[in-house]
Amino acid sequence: MSLVDENAFGLLVAFHDLEDVEYASEREAFVARFQEFREAALEHAATTPLGPALRVLDLGHALYFELADGEQTTDPVGWLRALRLSLGEREFAVTAVLSHGGRWGDDSGEPEVRFGSGSMLGVRASLPSEPLRRALYAEAAAHGPAGDDGWGPGLYVDSEAIEALAKSLKNAPTPLQAAGATFYRIGR
Repeated sequence: MSLVDENAFGLLVAFHDLEDVEYASEREAFVARFQEFREAALEHAATTPLGPALRVLDLGHALYFELADGEQTTDPVGWLRALRLSLGEREFAVTAVLSHGGRWGDDSGEPEVRFGSGSMLGVRASLPSEPLRRALYAEAAAHGPAGDDGWGPGLYVDSEAIEALAKSLKNAPTPLQAAGATFYRIGR
């Protein structure tokens, strides 16, 4: 294993009201619906590449994409905005987060590591990743402590991602705090 420390962008797209859809649907309808969400997001990633060496984690309720800062071949904000629009056209409520920070990577090209034995088997899907942690903070804040009192579905951008992209916000949106990170809602 050859470990490197680098800056990266994280792009999380979550099926915001997954539990509501699950409880309101028959089993087959729910399975079809969450598969449609995953397939639509992966199709967008395949047809509109973010850059080389894109890492993708399927979290069940969300897909998380991560790539090294500087390797993006398209604007991550525009990419995430287009994905949200595509999913919205299919009537999905979506929480999307663009984050930025340091991550550890494995240059050996090994995408995952299986570990354990017997009744304990595991898969390491990621080394330490600040963008992943920050994206999960925002996604949790979108639901709030009671599950329905948070920021709500929307497009959220980490202040560190704005700085890394050398962008400025057109207006002065309210800063939203989550676990010490600052996010801005730039789309509903």
